[in-house]
Amino acid sequence: MKRIVIAFFLFFHTCLFAQSNLYRLSDLLQKVETTYPSIKARQASINAANYYLQAARKDFLPDVIAGHQYQYATDNGLEGSYFSNEGTTVSTSGGMRDHNIYQPIFGSFTTLQVNWHAFDFGKVRESVKLAESRVDLAKADYANAVFQQQVRVADAYLLLVLSQKLVSVQEKNLARSKSFREYVWSHTSAGLLPGVDSSAANAEVAKAELALLQSRQFVEQQKNNLAQLSGMSADSIRIDTAYLHKIPAYVSGELAVTSNPLLDLQRKQLTTQYNQLQVLKKSVLPSVNVVGIGWARGSGIDRVTKEYSSSPGDGLAYQAYNYMAGVALKWNITSLVKNKQQYLGAAQELEATRYKMEEQSAILTREVRNAELQYQSALQQTKVAPLQYTAALDAYNLSNARYQAGLASLNEVIQAYYVLNRADVDNAVAVNNVWRALLQHVAATGSLPELTSQLP
Repeated sequence: MKRIVIAFFLFFHTCLFAQSNLYRLSDLLQKVETTYPSIKARQASINAANYYLQAARKDFLPDVIAGHQYQYATDNGLEGSYFSNEGTTVSTSGGMRDHNIYQPIFGSFTTLQVNWHAFDFGKVRESVKLAESRVDLAKADYANAVFQQQVRVADAYLLLVLSQKLVSVQEKNLARSKSFREYVWSHTSAGLLPGVDSSAANAEVAKAELALLQSRQFVEQQKNNLAQLSGMSADSIRIDTAYLHKIPAYVSGELAVTSNPLLDLQRKQLTTQYNQLQVLKKSVLPSVNVVGIGWARGSGIDRVTKEYSSSPGDGLAYQAYNYMAGVALKWNITSLVKNKQQYLGAAQELEATRYKMEEQSAILTREVRNAELQYQSALQQTKVAPLQYTAALDAYNLSNARYQAGLASLNEVIQAYYVLNRADVDNAVAVNNVWRALLQHVAATGSLPELTSQLP
């Protein structure tokens, strides 16, 4: 009694474990968004675009720059101008004397500057619009990547289910060939059939074993493909084959490809390129800045006696204070020439994207028509394939009976055997082709619920 209880527990646990590892197609389609690396990368791109948008919105704020420094230097100056040498030349505010004084002194200098682009003629506003369109573009890229990956996962899933079904077909084929070989062996050993028939029966069993090995190898290949696409381990994938017992409906009529994520991505790209054009157009306009600055300075040279002191206490304390406020107009006039060429180049890129979108729309429309033709063809196959299988099975049974009665040759039985195996394969492929035709329609229209809503 104890052994029975343990056996029942182990059986129940095994069934529960197998059920927990059973992945339906809808489960894998949801996992794509959280497991596949390229999807995660596009999510990070959305986050980055949002950060850049927040930065663009802060361009309305004024620049507030504070600076402070201490110096320990000599004070020798000459009249005349000079270039700054790209910041390498140090400006010295010193006395004009007939000789140099090499006694260093301490000094201090503090500034606070406010620079506000009060009037930029819409340049910042257009930059914000460009940043917003880049966020939308990143989101559209993410949605398209998810959809395309889901289509690839669904296709790999359907192929895996078909390959597993074909394994069962070849297993039946092998069992049939072994049963036939047993009959041939028993009769050739009794001298009722020629010995060459046993050799032919052995060859058929070997062919059936080879077909079974190939079908199992195909299953493993499809498992690895599905694992790579879904970001899961191949060993953990257990699939549901219930959909092979259902014929999905097809939504025909309107060739609605406008909702395809790929076209939406190209529309967002058009918007982004248009906003880029507006930024280029505004960039040649001037800017009106409101500027305010205050500064304080200390020096080791006495303001009255002009005496030098190298003491930090005499040089670091502030002695002079100043402020300034004003309005500045800045306009880079020569940028008009360069900007025109950039604008024309960006306009051509916009036009190229528009033509690509028209081409893609035509391709997707053609794919919808092809999917409908393939669906109708596959649907007819699902009606004919069972009849073909029934006829092939009857023919095989009849040929086998005629062979056992000595009325048919071995070649006739083998030919009927091949036809039956082919009909069994066609019967398994027929339903799968209907689902794959529907998937092709979904890939063109972008309507994934059309597929997922019909899954068992």
